[in-house]
Amino acid sequence: MNDVELAPVPEGDAAFWAEFADASLFDESAELLFLDRPSHPSADELVSWARTTFGAGLMRSVIDDAVSSQTMVNLEAARQLFAIGRAFEYARKDPSIYVPVGATEKDPRAEEVDFAVRAVAFDLAQWLHLSENTVRSMAWQAEVLNASLPRLKELFVSGRISPKHVRAAVESCTGLPDEAAYAMFDERMAGIVEKLNPGVFARRCRLLRERLCADTLQERHEEAHTKRRVVVEAGADAMAWLNLHASVMDVAQIEVALTAEARRLRTMPGESRTLDQVRADLAVQWLKGDTTGAGAHRRGGAGVRPFVLIDDAGRFAELLGYGPIPPNQAAAALRDAPSFRKVLADPIRPAVLNLDTTRYRPTPDQKTWLTLTYGLDENAGGCQMVCVNGAL
Repeated sequence: MNDVELAPVPEGDAAFWAEFADASLFDESAELLFLDRPSHPSADELVSWARTTFGAGLMRSVIDDAVSSQTMVNLEAARQLFAIGRAFEYARKDPSIYVPVGATEKDPRAEEVDFAVRAVAFDLAQWLHLSENTVRSMAWQAEVLNASLPRLKELFVSGRISPKHVRAAVESCTGLPDEAAYAMFDERMAGIVEKLNPGVFARRCRLLRERLCADTLQERHEEAHTKRRVVVEAGADAMAWLNLHASVMDVAQIEVALTAEARRLRTMPGESRTLDQVRADLAVQWLKGDTTGAGAHRRGGAGVRPFVLIDDAGRFAELLGYGPIPPNQAAAALRDAPSFRKVLADPIRPAVLNLDTTRYRPTPDQKTWLTLTYGLDENAGGCQMVCVNGAL
């Protein structure tokens, strides 16, 4: 079985496959695989046979190795996260680890527990080469997992989900109204987390959170809206980022307008810019006050609007592709939409079962009722509406 001649094998991937055709690389149980090998193979025959015989197995092996490595990374991340959590717990229970006994008697202003917590955060940050904010965040995640998310914690400590999944879940469940809501969040998210990448999972976490807190979304949005701002961040190579923190409805309409006009301009003769480049140039042009082509923009984007989905109970609305929106924005979109359609959705999983082809137009009385009920102004919502019967 060791009479394979590798000398005539051509360079390139042929040498790679010929190496794996050497029987010395396998145990005795693998030698049966060589019985169908040509007795005196040419280099090309050897490469073809080896690729067919071992290619799929090798690919499975390296993929399994990558998965195993990720599992180990997750296990170590969980170990570190809960170790940090325990360090904060010990500091709170026994501040004397960092604060001398009787310190409060000498100085009434000394808060032993607070000082111990700040001290352990500093200590861990120095040892782990992390920021204190990162250390505090990890301790907080451990605390939430221990107290409120037992199913997700079990998946994490078994290495089946990543730290990114954990962070998304913990951040999204903050502010849930009661223990029953936390239990439902934990059960629902634990049931799907292993099937989703962190980005998609984070979106699903946000959607479920807003469903569980739908009654307070309007109030929370109004509070968050007071913090709207523009932030400029310097970048490399004489570039910079312009970040706009504003209502999701406004941002969605800006993006739709930019994309619609950029797609129109991309069809013009001689246009060589990418879609992203055109969108960036248009944003700069409009923000600098250059209205050239504004009329063309309105014509090009008039028929393109983001979709808003509203459930049959009217408690929850989602701007498709962005996330939940408060009731008054959903009402404005419904009032000002040219038409809406009904969707039948699966109540268990977020899958659309049927889309009604009939378009319904809001009546004048309906528009008036929405305006008075939600205190709407006269600004158009500019969205297409889909009323969903079932889960989003």
